[in-house]
Amino acid sequence: MAQYKVLFESKEEIYGVVPRAYDLVHYSTKLEIKNGGKYPVSLEMSFVPPHPYAFNMPEKHSIKAQSITDAYSKVLKFFDKFGVVLER
Repeated sequence: MAQYKVLFESKEEIYGVVPRAYDLVHYSTKLEIKNGGKYPVSLEMSFVPPHPYAFNMPEKHSIKAQSITDAYSKVLKFFDKFGVVLER
């Protein structure tokens, strides 16, 4: 298996809101872009407590994608499963 070099690495903060209860959801993420492979973009998400009142969010979530746009669309789908929308 080929080893690809990391071209770009960034720490990101993603916030969401549960509209029905107005609870905040916060994930600290690490965005990595490599110079090749089927999915060169990876996003490692770690939950930052406290959990929303109604349910618990997963502590860790990993996303692999072909582009940064694709990665963030997968974040939106992940949040949508729990009824969370991105905070503006």
